[in-house]
Amino acid sequence: MPTSPRATAAPSPLLALVRRPITLTICSFWMMFWLLNGLDKFLARTHLGLFHWWGNDRIEKFGMYFDRLAFPEPMVWPTLVFAGIVELALAALFFRALTQLVRQLPGSIRLADLGVALSILCFMGFAVFDVIVGDRAELLEHSTYVGVLLISYLAMAAEVFFNHLQTQTARTINGS
Repeated sequence: MPTSPRATAAPSPLLALVRRPITLTICSFWMMFWLLNGLDKFLARTHLGLFHWWGNDRIEKFGMYFDRLAFPEPMVWPTLVFAGIVELALAALFFRALTQLVRQLPGSIRLADLGVALSILCFMGFAVFDVIVGDRAELLEHSTYVGVLLISYLAMAAEVFFNHLQTQTARTINGS
């Protein structure tokens, strides 16, 4: 029995957008967030031809932090590079979740959940550093992001739940 072309065709990216719009939007946001924050560690105050990347002058800020902690100033740049690499890795994780969602591959929701969990851990690490150096404004910012990530997780979980409920209801109605 020949298979129909429809059965072997790749899933439509549009179908993923219709089935998981909340998860796709959340993963897109956090991917861009981490990508731009990671790049900011390397490109701050740099002219890039078409525009000037102003960013945050983290070298000055971390120099002040390290001075308070009596850490050697030459450790500022490696610390920022490490933070930038972690942030870019989180962006890559969300990008991978997005590509798997669009291609409707198994494990895409787990990747998105992992991205949220690792993002929370990252912000918790930032928050601990904020407390140690006494930067309450950064602490408030990083703590707020933890709350937003928790809401992101709940929204993605609700979408999965309601998609499952919709599928079960359709099966019940259709008698399968």
